[in-house]
Amino acid sequence: MLSINYYKSESDTMPEEIDTASSPTTVYLRKNIRAEERKDPETGETRTVFVYDEAKMPRQEYVDYLSGKTQADVEYLYMMGGYDYDE
Repeated sequence: MLSINYYKSESDTMPEEIDTASSPTTVYLRKNIRAEERKDPETGETRTVFVYDEAKMPRQEYVDYLSGKTQADVEYLYMMGGYDYDE
């Protein structure tokens, strides 16, 4: 099973939860996105900063991850519906 390692990150703009556009080689996965108000110690102005957990994944690894996740989701739906997926 794929292990996704998240790290703390932040941005001045609201990030996408799944970013496939900003890099040709990397997909960024983000969760726990929240806005925080911060006061600039020099100017005293308040600004909004978005704080979140982020993971980076090579594009092909992300495609493989989605493929496995989709298969697991289908099997789960079959099971919840009372069907045997292998039949």
